[in-house]
Amino acid sequence: MTNPDPSARRLRTRVNLHGDRAAIRLTGEVDLGTAPGLRRTICACLGRHHPCALDLHLAEVSFCDCTGLNTLLWARLKAADAGAALVVRGPLQRGVARLLSVTGTDTVLGPVAAA
Repeated sequence: MTNPDPSARRLRTRVNLHGDRAAIRLTGEVDLGTAPGLRRTICACLGRHHPCALDLHLAEVSFCDCTGLNTLLWARLKAADAGAALVVRGPLQRGVARLLSVTGTDTVLGPVAAA
C-alpha cells in the first residue's frame, strides 16, 4: 500500500461551480510542498470549466510562504490567460493578510472580496 502524499493533508481544495464562476476553497497551508497540487487544481478547473471568474477562498488558509505567494500571483496570470478574472475571497487570517500587505501583493491581487 502506498502512503498518500503528505502535502495533501496540509492543503485541501474543494472546487464548486456557480453558473459561469468557479470557486476553489482552500483549507490549510500554501507552501513549497503544497503549491504544485494547487497549481494542478487551478489548471484543471480552468481547463475543464472555462469560468469567467475564478474565486479563490482563502479564509481557511492558515499559512502561506513565498512559494504560496508566487502561486497566487501565477493564478492571477493563468486565470487571465484563460479569460477569467481572479477574485481572492476572505476574510484572510492575520499571517496571510500581513504577507500580502507587506509584499504589496494585496494591491496586485485586488481587494479581498467578502466570502
